[in-house]
Amino acid sequence: MTRGTQETDVRGTAVQPGAAPRAEVMGDGGSAATTARRRFRRSLPLLVGAVVLAVIVLLNLLPGAEEDDRPLSPGNPAPQGARAVAEVLAAEGVGVVRVDSYDDALEELDAGPATLFLNDARQYLSATQVAELTGASVRAVLAAPGARQLTALEQEFTQLGPAPLDFGGAPATSAQCTDDAATAAGTLSGTGTVYAGDVECFPTVVDGATDGDPGGSGPTTGGLYTTSADGTVAVLGAPSILSNASITEEGNAALALRALGSTPTLVWYEPTGADIVSSGEGIDPRTLLPPWVDPLLVWLLVCAALALAWKGRRLGPLAAEPLPVVVRAAETAEGRARLYQDSRSVAHAAATLRAAALTRMARRLRVDRAAPAGEVIDAAARHSGRSRLDLEQRLLHTPTTDRELVLWAQEILDLEKEIRS
Repeated sequence: MTRGTQETDVRGTAVQPGAAPRAEVMGDGGSAATTARRRFRRSLPLLVGAVVLAVIVLLNLLPGAEEDDRPLSPGNPAPQGARAVAEVLAAEGVGVVRVDSYDDALEELDAGPATLFLNDARQYLSATQVAELTGASVRAVLAAPGARQLTALEQEFTQLGPAPLDFGGAPATSAQCTDDAATAAGTLSGTGTVYAGDVECFPTVVDGATDGDPGGSGPTTGGLYTTSADGTVAVLGAPSILSNASITEEGNAALALRALGSTPTLVWYEPTGADIVSSGEGIDPRTLLPPWVDPLLVWLLVCAALALAWKGRRLGPLAAEPLPVVVRAAETAEGRARLYQDSRSVAHAAATLRAAALTRMARRLRVDRAAPAGEVIDAAARHSGRSRLDLEQRLLHTPTTDRELVLWAQEILDLEKEIRS
């Protein structure tokens, strides 16, 4: 056994005979304060993260001012909102009634002559619901409805497909129809979905096969603003012209005001997921998800990739090391002592020191190493002249605090010096 393990202080570090013990290392006051500071520094990042997370959760739970950020919403002042159109209509004497449910929309339409503006971008409503709403209104303007939603209407409309986009921006399109609202507008600057119907305004050519002609491959012409023969139902394939950012371009404002302001009341209906009915019409489940789901999935995918890269590089490359590894006895003893100190294992540290002291005393007194502690104590009593009771009290005592452990280790060290001398 090396000299570093023959004589150890309370931290397990090798000491020279006669050297002063490092008793100040594990006193109650200094050791506890040092350990507390060390643990606080280690847990500081976790505490900061927990506080930040708690603040974020609290801010999300606290009720705040609800902002209207839905596209083409009459209360949204952002560029993609339609607050400007709603305020101009209200200034002209048109009562703009905003509803968020199917039942409220039917109730408002049944209350008197009203125009319906249906903005169902996610196609929550079924074809039957759309047909009931248009039947209850004096005039209905549908903002880019899906092909499925047009199948139950008495008027015949067909979705042809998206209008081609130019990198330089959508060119202005002239009306070229007999509808009064489109004629007053003159030109339209928006783009969107092309429809076929009785009266097709702002004609646009769609290339390739379309919903109306699935087997076709040639160009098809439709309109960005299509109405029925009597003008009671209009399909606006370019709803972006109603936005605050585009309403002042070309004849967008004229078309919007004439199409939506023909009656004293305008029912502005934006369906939600609560309006979905089990109609068996094959609703796309992806339309039921909120708009932030797709960006969230992309963000989670990026985070997962970064986590894999970080975890894969965290341990670094494998290092080849020749074995066996030679480590100084003093280093291993000090490392074990630090573990005992951090875990506050006073009893375990005392048992380790006692076992090492009895082993060294047995070798010095020529007693079998496998002999029980009582035989070693008897031999030590005969050799040192001390009473057996005194030696038992010194060797078999178990300290309970760090300070008692330091003092007890000093007594054991003094006893070993007496036996060696």
